[in-house]
Amino acid sequence: MLLTEDLEAAEAAFRVGYESPTQFSREYTRLFGRPPMTDMKHLRSSIVEKPNKAGL
Repeated sequence: MLLTEDLEAAEAAFRVGYESPTQFSREYTRLFGRPPMTDMKHLRSSIVEKPNKAGL
């Protein structure tokens, strides 16, 4: 949801049943190694295709 629906972490947390966005963020960070929104920025930037060395 964070990636495909471009939701804020708090909204995603509520949608999946967390009563506390803070708890969601803490558990997400523990599981994935980065806070949710930092992880989404990283994932979005890695999705963008980068040109190869030949410029193609």
